[in-house]
Amino acid sequence: MPSKTTFKHYDLSFHKQQRLTISNFLGVDYNPAQLQVAVNHATDMENMVYENRVTQKRRGYEQLAKIKKEPYYVETENGYEQKLNEPHFNGFWAFIGGDGAEHCVAHIGKLLYIVTGLGKNKSFLDCRFTPILKEVEVGQNTYKVAIELEDFKSMAFHGYRCLFIVGGNALYILRINGNQYTLKAVEDSDETYIPVTTIGITDADSAVNERQALDDVNMMTQYRKNKLVTGTYMDDGVNLRTTRFWDYSLDTSIKPKKSTDINNVRVRINSLKEVL
Repeated sequence: MPSKTTFKHYDLSFHKQQRLTISNFLGVDYNPAQLQVAVNHATDMENMVYENRVTQKRRGYEQLAKIKKEPYYVETENGYEQKLNEPHFNGFWAFIGGDGAEHCVAHIGKLLYIVTGLGKNKSFLDCRFTPILKEVEVGQNTYKVAIELEDFKSMAFHGYRCLFIVGGNALYILRINGNQYTLKAVEDSDETYIPVTTIGITDADSAVNERQALDDVNMMTQYRKNKLVTGTYMDDGVNLRTTRFWDYSLDTSIKPKKSTDINNVRVRINSLKEVL
């Protein structure tokens, strides 16, 4: 049979409790040895913290990083204008770059920053924030020119080992390969896909109509491609005949009212014999 234990539980009954009245309460004491704290001090308080060896009021936020105001230039019609970037956090992302490594990017104020030094057991206070600026030399002067985003909360998505950033004023694409990076607007850039919106466009008076839609319009570019059918016949109502000139109705994004409205229209004509 098991032996009878002599252990007694601590008695917390009300008649055994004692009440301590503190008339000169002096706040909180964050002494590591809490048993040595005086009875007129608290060992913890919800609205107080011990930081940098100072007992201070708890803020409504936790400081993760400290970013200084960054001077930069933007290109204007009259040259380069200097500005000062305000350190407002608007977004933070991590993605796999072209080198197969993970890279961290932050949208702070109106600039994008490359974040390095972030890893296991490290905080943002240990990181280095480097703004994405491009040095431009004009004469004897060197300007650190930036691509400005809106100073507002942004969003991003990654794919094809690059980061697409919705910056408020445009959609941007960021590519990183080692220490090399490129940032450009997607709209009307060399990498923007130009859709083939209409194919089989025949002559206005052609006896055959092969016109049909193909791709949807890409809102990131003002251009679209059309494919025309050459060598069609024109019907004069009696006989089919050919002509040297053709009249095609293209699929355009605007209805031109004057000649300057079609300055951004590019026309490429491929002939079976030669490229005109």
